[in-house]
Amino acid sequence: MRIAACALFLCSWFAGCNAPGDVPQPTRAAGEQPDASEIATTYRSLRAMTQEPVLVDPALAMLCRGLTTADIQRAREASGPHALTAVRIHMSDAAIDAFGRPGTKYPVGSVIVKEKSAHPQGPGHDGVGGMIKRAPGYDPAHGDWEYFYFEDPAAIESGRITSCIACHRGAAARDFVFGHWAHKTSGR
Repeated sequence: MRIAACALFLCSWFAGCNAPGDVPQPTRAAGEQPDASEIATTYRSLRAMTQEPVLVDPALAMLCRGLTTADIQRAREASGPHALTAVRIHMSDAAIDAFGRPGTKYPVGSVIVKEKSAHPQGPGHDGVGGMIKRAPGYDPAHGDWEYFYFEDPAAIESGRITSCIACHRGAAARDFVFGHWAHKTSGR
């Protein structure tokens, strides 16, 4: 019994401090995939993987000198255009099940959402970006991910967003999903 309790605690901690089923997620018919506009208004019902904002590039913040253009470029190559911002990550259960498992492809319908802010201690966010895993054939060269971005949920950009594709190409070996923030929150 003690081992089972410890295992449940660790699983909850690794998944962002929520036990499975704690966070209600939008329901849909079997095989129905989420829509970017729906996610824009409901993403906070997904599992919060980061309880506090996580600085995407803590190494840059710790340099004891001013940043050079080369420093920033290296950070963007490693972390994408979100370098020098703080993020909060939300994931669907399907994405959580696949996250961090080497060689795993995310299942269709997986959702990953990133709130980003240049001022992590302030209220709100500067923008929200996300990914939705679509059925094979949607965009096979880029992992069949649909990307979306908005500052206002009423004005969403979604689809095969060139800047998102260019950035996530750097994580092709992980099914186009970055996870540099993970060691700060999930122990992975």
